Amino acid sequence: MQHETDCNSPESRKAVFRALVDLYAAGDVSALDQVIPPDYVGHTSAGDRDREEFLQSILFFHRLYVYTRDSFRVEDQLVDGEKVVTRMTANVRLRETGEPITLLGINIARIVDGKIVEEWNTWEQLKLRQD
Repeated sequence: MQHETDCNSPESRKAVFRALVDLYAAGDVSALDQVIPPDYVGHTSAGDRDREEFLQSILFFHRLYVYTRDSFRVEDQLVDGEKVVTRMTANVRLRETGEPITLLGINIARIVDGKIVEEWNTWEQLKLRQD
């Protein structure tokens, strides 16, 4: 029986994705190369993006929202081979008004040798019931 290398175990793959979430919440694009390789490809509803476009999206959303270290909560995580599927909630505030916003996200990340080489994601804003 062959053993997976440490960086390719299911728990290591989950940890790589968590590291990305932590970098994202901190807005730390200088450390992005720890988890995102130069040949990264992201698939979003707005279209495909490369590593630089992903970096720019982090900066854009940090101009729009205020994040804290605990903004992201991982609700569920499943690993199947190279893919990590994560259901998340993000609690942020609109930078302009301070209004709290809850975002719900689903991400499928393909993680190889400790890096997210490809991902698919979608986010929606939770709508509060109007009574």
